[in-house]
Amino acid sequence: MGVDVYPDLSISWKAGREVAERFGLMIEAPTVLDADVVDPLADFVLTAHAPYSGSEGRYSIADVNDTIRDASIGKIAAYIEDAAGRFPKLKKINMHCSPKYWASDERPLHGRYERLVDAVQQLAGVAGKFKLELMLENNRAYWEGVPDDLSVEQVDRSEQNGYFGVEPGEWRQIQKDVGRSNVFLCLDPSHACTYAQTFVELDEREAVMMAYLEAEDALQHVHWNGNDLVTNIGRQDSHYCIGTDTLPLEFHKQIKGWQATLLLEHFYSVEALETELAFIEQL
Repeated sequence: MGVDVYPDLSISWKAGREVAERFGLMIEAPTVLDADVVDPLADFVLTAHAPYSGSEGRYSIADVNDTIRDASIGKIAAYIEDAAGRFPKLKKINMHCSPKYWASDERPLHGRYERLVDAVQQLAGVAGKFKLELMLENNRAYWEGVPDDLSVEQVDRSEQNGYFGVEPGEWRQIQKDVGRSNVFLCLDPSHACTYAQTFVELDEREAVMMAYLEAEDALQHVHWNGNDLVTNIGRQDSHYCIGTDTLPLEFHKQIKGWQATLLLEHFYSVEALETELAFIEQL
């Protein structure tokens, strides 16, 4: 199964050219465009993932500190320009949003919503010069330092670092407020699961997962990863193969039929990929 069944199905760059060619899959380029890695894949690249951090730390395009913000916007803009020149079939640039709050003794980050919207508008302009679309990915919820056996009710979420675009309603609203014709949404179900884990009951978590699909036509790219909605493993960004996870089956069925580019954002082995593709085919 491959492009003959799903013309816009892609796989992580980690799978390499041989696997992509064998299964008829396209590729999403990584956040670092190392020539030795990406140039052999260039004619398979359909989408590219802009960086969200560098040697200095997290990029913060919504930051109240102009120096941090301008440098962050500049790094992503430079990536877009580099990717546009490398990949002849490139259609979309995927990007994370920005920290709301990121604790650090050396470089604390503080974001503002209106500065996020303005930054994405700027980057949409850069992407538009190359006739590229910009995808805004939902970010994960963080559970740093939380013991695995600690119940949701006992976790103080205010102590965790946080991003814009984690909760489904805010994620959808960012795209609306940006209001650019080449700006859409990317859904990562593994990230979504980490947020759904902030709810106690399984039916609540399942409802949260389905709420991300209310993005409708704005959802134009999917990082199709699985995760564990049932146990605390799902607090981490686990990137399970589809079919080995516990996300709702109906959720995956709807993703399969979605009019969007679909990326299997993981690669563990050829055997695992074959099993995953067989599962997707029978959904």
